[in-house]
Amino acid sequence: MAKVIGLRQQRVQFFYDTLFKSRGDVTVTNVPATDLAAAETIMFTTNPTALDRTNMPASGFLTSDQTFLCYAVRHELQFYQGHSAIAQEPFDDTAAVFILALNSYVFRFQVSEKVEFEGPWSMTPAGGGPWGFVSDSLQPLLTNGEPQARSIYVLPLPIAITKRQGIQMLERCFNLTGTVVNPGIDVPTMINTYSGLRLGRTYIDGYNTRDVL
Repeated sequence: MAKVIGLRQQRVQFFYDTLFKSRGDVTVTNVPATDLAAAETIMFTTNPTALDRTNMPASGFLTSDQTFLCYAVRHELQFYQGHSAIAQEPFDDTAAVFILALNSYVFRFQVSEKVEFEGPWSMTPAGGGPWGFVSDSLQPLLTNGEPQARSIYVLPLPIAITKRQGIQMLERCFNLTGTVVNPGIDVPTMINTYSGLRLGRTYIDGYNTRDVL
């Protein structure tokens, strides 16, 4: 389809990719590696086969002559225990899994060869989706950020992505060190063996400019 010369469309649109999404102890089942938490994962590099995983139009870059101004990097993190069985810390304790996962993940946002923005997940809340509390609930639900616009950390200066530039988001999960008495925790394994539901997503949020076809 031919494009309209001299006319461009600007829209507010975030792009996302899924880090993990699964249920139960997935270390004992044959599940795709893309559904598992890992020590290191590079996001926005898989083919956009389904909207449940990503809406990036191509593997690692925007198609055609699209450009993007990124005003926020967001991370969605959810754990949900759908029954009232007695939790066995740390692998079945929703609060412990959530807190350890949130405190263990860091990211590095890279455009072409340059690192543009990096830091811990706790500084980049999702700003949307369900949220909850644990203290008086038999079915606790926690997510990274209250579902309001004020929960999004907006960058004072946008990150500009020009035509055909490579886009990568490195997600790295560090283990919790310990002692002989209180041993450390392999955090990716903790996430993958959690008995409830789990979901982790990465977002870049801002203004997308594209051709009019």
